[in-house]
Order: sequence, then C-alpha cells, then structure tokens
Amino acid sequence: MAVLAEAGRLSASLEAPLCLIHADSFAPDKEDRFREALKGLGLDERAPIYFESGDPVEAILKVQQDRRIDLLVAGALETECVHRNFTGNVARELLRRAPCDLMFYTEPREQPAPPAVVFVSISDFSEFSHEVFARAMNAAEQGSAQRLTVIHVQTTFAQAREKVLGAASESQSVEETVESWLREHEGSPVELDYHLLRGNTGFTACEYVQANGADLLVMPSHFGHPTQPVFAPALDWIIQVIPTNLWVIRKIA
Repeated sequence: MAVLAEAGRLSASLEAPLCLIHADSFAPDKEDRFREALKGLGLDERAPIYFESGDPVEAILKVQQDRRIDLLVAGALETECVHRNFTGNVARELLRRAPCDLMFYTEPREQPAPPAVVFVSISDFSEFSHEVFARAMNAAEQGSAQRLTVIHVQTTFAQAREKVLGAASESQSVEETVESWLREHEGSPVELDYHLLRGNTGFTACEYVQANGADLLVMPSHFGHPTQPVFAPALDWIIQVIPTNLWVIRKIA
C-alpha cells in the first residue's frame, strides 16, 4: 500500500498515467483487491493492471517493454543488517537490466511527501551527469525541498587521472566544476551544497548519504552502451546496498 501511495504521488507530480504490474496470473479476486487498494488511497480505480505470470523480474521487464513504461516504481525489498540496507533480489536485477528510469523506496509511506533532503551522486562531469543534476534540481524545486547536495567520490585512480589531465590542459578542477554547476541555480530557494569524498571504493558515498539524513538519492546510469557499464565503478555499490530512497536516471544507448 505504501509503495502504491508513493507511485500515486509521483504519477500526479509528473502528470503521467499510473499503471500496475503484478507478477502473477490474472484472477478476478486479485484485481478486486487492487481496485480496493487504489480506492482506499484516493487513486484512479481505473488504472490499468498488467498481470504477467512467471519469474518476477522477467514478468516486470516484459510488461515494461511491451507497454513502453519509462519509470518503474517499486520497494527496494531490502534486508536491514548492521544499519545497512541490502538490495533485494528483484531490485538488484532491475538495477542491472531495466531499460528505463527506476524509483526504489526503502521506507515508503502511505501518506507520502516530497523529499526534503536530496543527494545527487555523480562519478564524472559529463554532459549526462550535468543533465542528471539538472533534473534532480528541478524535482527538488518543484517539491519544495530544503537542501540538495552533490557528492563525488574521488578514488585514488581518479585523483591521479585528474592531476595528469590538469597538467596537460587548463580544464577546471573538480571543485571548480561543481561550483559552476551550483552557480547556475543561484537564487533557488533550495539550499545547495557539495561534498567531495575520498576513498578507494564507492561505499564511502553510501555511508555519507546514510549518515546525513538523505530522503532521496539520485544517480546516473547508462544502459546498452558498448563500453560503459550500467553504473560507473564509483557508483556500482548501489547494486548491493541502498542507503535511502533511490532515483536512477538512465541514458539509453
């Protein structure tokens, strides 16, 4: 019910139709239960419900491709252990295989509210990463968020690469680049900040996000690219752990 409520809020804010996917065969009593749930949450009782039997991941992906769904909303299906949320099997496979944007909830609410604290984790300063930041910024402003923080993990390899590139060109430093992005939104009611994290793995970012009370984490992802992985090495920890509600923005090759 809570995930359905969150999906309903997103549907309204995006002015996009809501549909449901159920990874099981059709039965009248199941449809009645979904209709009652929609009614109880004040959502459109006529929303289409797609029943697809079989493995949950395969069923979801089949409906997503057949119906050209461009945002999948689901529970993260995490298991909490020692203050860390481990990504569930279905969520993990969708992170790897779904050719569309994803919104996963670790703590969905039946009375949802827009996120107050938004984090954007980027691995590089490409045009696509800039686009992801801009989309996150737009969502934060529309939802009247209090704060948006950009985080970037500088691994030992990345720092060495930056030094080499900096010596060979007059390109901006990492800090200068992030600051230029934030200046594009001067005057925004959302408080803007950034944090550069140093470490040999991306888990540094996971721990920082979780420790600083983020309500939503936004991440870029490539799909179907011949040379780029689905998640950059500094961000691929998300396939194992989800520190908070997650919005993955895909670039489809």
